[in-house]
Amino acid sequence: MSRGLPDEAGAIRLRRDLPEAEWRWITRLRRPEDRLRSLVGRVLARRLLGQRLGLAPGAVPLDTGPHGKPMLAVPTPAWHFNIAHSGDLVLVGAGPQPLGVDVEHCPDTVDADLWRLVTGRADTAPDPRTFCAHWVRREAVLKACGLGLRAEPGTLRLSEPDDGGWTPVAGRPEVEGLQVRLLQATPDHCAALCLTNTPAPGAWTLKTLALADWA
Repeated sequence: MSRGLPDEAGAIRLRRDLPEAEWRWITRLRRPEDRLRSLVGRVLARRLLGQRLGLAPGAVPLDTGPHGKPMLAVPTPAWHFNIAHSGDLVLVGAGPQPLGVDVEHCPDTVDADLWRLVTGRADTAPDPRTFCAHWVRREAVLKACGLGLRAEPGTLRLSEPDDGGWTPVAGRPEVEGLQVRLLQATPDHCAALCLTNTPAPGAWTLKTLALADWA
């Protein structure tokens, strides 16, 4: 996970890792901060994938999946990745199986309507961090199966986590068999990872770097 957004000079340096067509797509985003977050996420993903494929970041062949999800173009070896961002945080997951990630800053308050929308539950809304932990896990699941914003997070059902923190997911045919866990939960933000198979203990860890440490 990267913390911080680049200034103009930093953005120019990062752009060198992108094909021109991908940069043109980013420039069509309306808000400047959205352009910077997308730039950081795409470059970080390309660098992670490039290390695994033995390619320069700009040479990593990316394509768009059936629901708009970025993916490696066939016949590239089977690596998967996913990007999420919130504020100045950009989270990228990369691995040998389909996955989804999400990161969100915790809201200041949570009302009953928002709690019901995200979880499908009608009980009293909890504190913001507990809510955020529910939110990111569900968003990571919807991204892993390719549904994204086309499905309500409240339709998902999360079981109790196992000893490793992994939670089985149910509630829709598309999510059966998926496993999700929190990567991080602080008073400021939460992050989650969803996979198709439960990995070995310690196989997935979250590394947080300041933008200047990798860019």
